[in-house]
Amino acid sequence: MTQIAIEEPKTAAPPVETRAPSARRRRYGWLVSREVTLILGGLVLYRLVRLVVKDEIDQAFANSQTVVDWERAIGIFNEVGFQSTVLGSEAVVWILNRYYFFGHFGGMAIVLVWLFARHYTCYGRTRRVLFGTTFAALAIHLVFPLAPPRWFPDMGFVDTLQTYGPRIYDSETISNTANQIAAMPSLHVAWALIGAWAIVISSSSRWRWIAVGHPVMMTAAVVLTANHWWLDAIGAAALVVIVAAVDTPIQHRLELRQAKRDLAPLASTST
Repeated sequence: MTQIAIEEPKTAAPPVETRAPSARRRRYGWLVSREVTLILGGLVLYRLVRLVVKDEIDQAFANSQTVVDWERAIGIFNEVGFQSTVLGSEAVVWILNRYYFFGHFGGMAIVLVWLFARHYTCYGRTRRVLFGTTFAALAIHLVFPLAPPRWFPDMGFVDTLQTYGPRIYDSETISNTANQIAAMPSLHVAWALIGAWAIVISSSSRWRWIAVGHPVMMTAAVVLTANHWWLDAIGAAALVVIVAAVDTPIQHRLELRQAKRDLAPLASTST
């Protein structure tokens, strides 16, 4: 008896789910657009505020003498001697000048992009501390304009940027936008500290502690190039600590809110 083979009906392959990845891409694109807008807007405001006091030269010189008096009182007015230790090496000065110039915005940009792409849960807090520190510093710049040490050759300071290059303040673009009497606190040091702090709290790698070298190197750079006083760096560190402390309860509330959102689907399925 001949058996007739009956072919099993073929089931159609399940459609490839495209909406979820597409939704993720749209959300990612929205996040990127939002963050770029926030950061660019912050930079514009940063520049505008710095221009407000750029011409208060007499007050800036008077405040510098006050800072020198404070440093002498606590025994740390030794920037000239510290700078003299490196002036004999053009290679060291070359590195310090470029670290001062490129490490400020460049270093912070690298940290923010890395956090956004790899450690987004820490990105928001870092951005808040960065913005809070920056605009608090700008408020201090408004009420306490301060001339940098490089404006005091009579004290023995050497303007290494002007002497060895790059002569960034000769640039029309920078000279028209930069406020050169905004030394206290040092945003170069503050941003470097924030970047290192963000890397340490977000990463679990044992190599993350190398990031601490960035604010150390930046502090050396700003003092050895005669762009900042020691008290500018100390003030920057104090400001970062204060802003991070103020942000801590905000971060805790956000984490608690996120935990409740994560638990909500589980609670609904169990009922």
